[in-house]
Amino acid sequence: MKLKRTMKSVFTPAVVLVLLTSFFLPSRGKNAVDEDHDKGQEGRVYVLTNQFPANTVAVFHRAADGTLTFLQEVLTGGSGSGPGPRPPSFPPGPGPDPLNSADSITLTEDGRFLLAANPRSNDVSVLAVTSEGLRLIDKASTQGIFPVSVSTRHGLVYVVNQGQSPTNSVTGLASITGFFLDHEGKLSAIPGSTRNIGEPGAAPGKVAITPDGELLIVAETIANFIDAFHLQEDGRTGSLTRFPSNNRTPLAIAFTHRRIMAITEGNMLSAQTGTPGGSSTSTYRITDDETLEPISKAVPNFQTSNCWVRFTPNGRYAYTGNTGSGSVSSYQVSPTGELTLLAAVAADTGGFASVPIDLDISRDGKYLYVIASFIGTVEGYRIEEDGSLTQVTNATGLPISMQGIVAR
Repeated sequence: MKLKRTMKSVFTPAVVLVLLTSFFLPSRGKNAVDEDHDKGQEGRVYVLTNQFPANTVAVFHRAADGTLTFLQEVLTGGSGSGPGPRPPSFPPGPGPDPLNSADSITLTEDGRFLLAANPRSNDVSVLAVTSEGLRLIDKASTQGIFPVSVSTRHGLVYVVNQGQSPTNSVTGLASITGFFLDHEGKLSAIPGSTRNIGEPGAAPGKVAITPDGELLIVAETIANFIDAFHLQEDGRTGSLTRFPSNNRTPLAIAFTHRRIMAITEGNMLSAQTGTPGGSSTSTYRITDDETLEPISKAVPNFQTSNCWVRFTPNGRYAYTGNTGSGSVSSYQVSPTGELTLLAAVAADTGGFASVPIDLDISRDGKYLYVIASFIGTVEGYRIEEDGSLTQVTNATGLPISMQGIVAR
């Protein structure tokens, strides 16, 4: 076994922390040539701490072997929500979910800027990616209440405001708002882009711009609808087509090759009450006439509250985070987008009480990182050739309010 350096930290929102980080890496059981082959590129992992009253982003250096070293904690200039309410049924779960969302932070395609939602101050921040870490550049109002998810593509940015949420003490209509992001990292609100989403209580948890920039997809998580808006040349949304979800509680959205999209379905009985073993994932093809054509409908993973999904860069595998089961599931993906469950439990993030919320895959496709929010850790796994997962790192000391992760 190899002993790595470990991190012990207590995050504070007012200053940048400089700490040593250490991790325990089990023996990989391969020869040196195989180990070198498995190593990817160096990069970074960013985690939104979502702290109240001062929101921050924790920055980690990602080594080629997947291990993480803490670099800094940077203020977003806004306010996070703080920890989510403890569900009356926890345990057994699912556990507290502060934002009920996917992708509260995101990175621009060129990697120059990180965008972060500030739910309590109702704004979105832009942080420049530098050699030292991050630097706050700009902040803008989202023209709504409780922003929880942000997406960017080709200089266009959209944020979804959850508004009145069944699990957060906020009131107001759900909405979307658009911005243009210039080369200096400055946001300009798009006139007329703010638009209400669904009925009160729809609680949209994810907004996503398609890779071609033609559509804006919104998951109405509690209302069980998927919204597809046509994006006009002026950045505003045009015609809307609503699709009923294949299973209850659609949340996370991910894209891969050939205009294929995946959506998780947590199958919640009510707010923060999951159907035991009832989660699923669906895939769709985005057609030329801007509709969503189902490929695999509600493929079960036999876990509870499946709410986050990512494809590997080569499109061969998809992984979902299951907040009610404390696990990650793996799917095999065919070239045409059909899903086949590979492992119901590809990784155990620390039991049901670990409450995994949000995950991401490194740009080289070698490593998967998962937020285990209720135990304050980021769990890191190497993605093997057969799609199985091997744990390589465990970053501790993060606040239980965290939600949102980007791995590069």
